[in-house]
Amino acid sequence: MDEHSTTEEPDYGPGLRQIRKRRWFLWAEILIYLPAMLVTMKISPTFRALAVVFALWFILLWIVVGYSALIRCPRCGNYFHMNGMTLLYLRKCLHCQLHLTADKRKKDVVAK
Repeated sequence: MDEHSTTEEPDYGPGLRQIRKRRWFLWAEILIYLPAMLVTMKISPTFRALAVVFALWFILLWIVVGYSALIRCPRCGNYFHMNGMTLLYLRKCLHCQLHLTADKRKKDVVAK
């Protein structure tokens, strides 16, 4: 093997940043629930108003879950958070075990 050849790992940074961004959308959607319900109760404390806000939040939650679940791993190309019909929001790809912060760790190692 040539001494100048390197086995440099591909840059997974853009793909992992996209996965982290979609996960933040999901967390934001979950955290919006209680403040939205409290504001709705202050404005209009009827069951109908609460049901409408809950229904809208729930529909938006399904959209965001789909948006975050159907992103592919930059290394293996499979869905990062899904294995078959199992949806698990772990910090590693369910197929190739690529960690969510693998691109950040690589920079830390290079800096040292």
